[in-house]
Amino acid sequence: MSGRSLFARARATGRLWNSALVVVDIAVVALATYAAYLARFDGSPPEPFARWMGPLAVGAAVLYVGAFALAGLYRLVLRYVGVDTLLRLLGAVAATAALLLVADLAMPLVDDVRPVPLGVLFFQALLVFLGSSGARLAARVFLYLRAMGASDGRRVLIVGAGSAGSLLLREIQARPDLGLTAIGFLDDDPALTGKTLSGVTVLGTTEDLAAIAARLGVEEIVVALPSAPRDRIRALLNAAADLGIETRVMPPLVIAKGSVSLRDLRPVEVEDLLGREPTPIDVEQVRETVAGKVVAVTGAAGSIGAELCRQIASLGPKRLLLLEVDETRLYELWLELETCAPALAEMHICDIRDAAKLDALFAEHQPELVLHAAAYKHVPLMELEPAEAVKTNVGGTVNVIEACKRHGVERFVLISTDKAVAPANTMGLTKQLAERVMLEAARCCDLNAVAVRFGNVLASRGSVVPIFEEQLRHGGPLTVTHPDVTRYFMTIPEAARLVLQAQAIGSAGDIFVLEMGEPVKIADLARKMIALSGVPADIEFVGLRPGEKLHEVLVSDAERLVPTGREKILRVETTGMPDAGFAEQIERLLGAADAADDSAIRALLALEADGGAPSQEV
Repeated sequence: MSGRSLFARARATGRLWNSALVVVDIAVVALATYAAYLARFDGSPPEPFARWMGPLAVGAAVLYVGAFALAGLYRLVLRYVGVDTLLRLLGAVAATAALLLVADLAMPLVDDVRPVPLGVLFFQALLVFLGSSGARLAARVFLYLRAMGASDGRRVLIVGAGSAGSLLLREIQARPDLGLTAIGFLDDDPALTGKTLSGVTVLGTTEDLAAIAARLGVEEIVVALPSAPRDRIRALLNAAADLGIETRVMPPLVIAKGSVSLRDLRPVEVEDLLGREPTPIDVEQVRETVAGKVVAVTGAAGSIGAELCRQIASLGPKRLLLLEVDETRLYELWLELETCAPALAEMHICDIRDAAKLDALFAEHQPELVLHAAAYKHVPLMELEPAEAVKTNVGGTVNVIEACKRHGVERFVLISTDKAVAPANTMGLTKQLAERVMLEAARCCDLNAVAVRFGNVLASRGSVVPIFEEQLRHGGPLTVTHPDVTRYFMTIPEAARLVLQAQAIGSAGDIFVLEMGEPVKIADLARKMIALSGVPADIEFVGLRPGEKLHEVLVSDAERLVPTGREKILRVETTGMPDAGFAEQIERLLGAADAADDSAIRALLALEADGGAPSQEV
């Protein structure tokens, strides 16, 4: 049965239970009225009073049921009946009893006798409260016992025995239709070990996860720690992935609404496994380079370009120029920016290979800061199309820098890649040349040009993670090039933040490397994504693709990294600078690309690459 049909059935069941409560409440009022008369008159009400018993029962039933409806007592989720429900019920009973009292006092006396003795109204109200509250508590107990009896569901271990875990347990126990059975808690507070919540025991701490999961045959783990630090959550999720157990996560702030639904839980995302604590940056220092200035971003609708634009928009630029060839993504980005910074961004369809268009745009808008993110990055495809890689990654960079020089741009930032280090493929070679073009401009011209070099970006277009996710949606297999291949990873927002910080501290000719942490084995990443998704997919090793390295490096043998004083940002010190004939060499390479002479391009790239023959770093 689908999740939607289960939800519809649950709603229908809830309406049936609340409709039954209306009938129960009417019966409770009738019985309470009769019992109140018996209690007031010692079991035998005299005739002048007995004749009012029936009308009082009918009128009181209408008023009590109406008051209960206004108090929302027929819209309850019965499995969550608690003190708040009893307080609402008490208020509705008190209001109805007061109304009946006023009506009784307003009625004329009959033979100097009040139609309904005040004691009857008091006893009636007390019995109605006890009977109606008892009916609701009995319904909750019944639902709880029924859920407890459903012990053949999917075996779930809840990590976190706090308020979030407790609410989640209530949801699981009250919804046997979900097919889940909570078999225990884990919590890092040792004082909770051995204690029980709603009949479920805290079995140990998270250090015991592997042993408990194996001993109890855990089929799913739910991490109910919405306010825990990210590094703690990441460690838990990696441990669960290593065990091969499907895992879901409770997002932050879910418990603010006072209840938890299984629909609130989300599957584990790769950022949960590989993401890091956000690196603090000096926002004010970055703002000084952006605020009040015209900023242009090439490749604006790409993964990095778009995130740069989002973050720049919050720093108060005078205008933000979006330069992009992908019209659909460009328009989507512009619409997004319009919602947070209206009238700030301007769309321009602009190919960086079109020098005339770039010159016209720079002449018209006079940008002061240019972030150059446009590039071809797909390694195997660039092996097939070296001319396109040269025309975009080298020629496009030349065009942007020439436009910067002609129109007085204050600061130019090249978004580079670790594949430019000891390059083993056309894409890496062209990005290395782009760095050298930047260095040449910084050396001979009055242009504050810097480069920022980093590795793979999680969830970016063309990266391995979206490919794995798509393969999982189709049941696998997940294709990995080599069992030992590793890559560095960073989240898109973190990469953009560090790029902005690096450009704010850079001087002409600086190349910065973002500290990427430990390299990740792609086969291990694939196994974890399979385990956490619950999809029984296989891994297929397809062999390294043309130009692909087994391991990436962040600096070459001719370079070394020095601190910058900013966390996770390092400066490259290099002895390799463009020689006197570099400009002529670039002209020859661009000429070969225009002629689509792939053989000449590959020969020229091999000659011009810094450091000699390409390295297959292992």
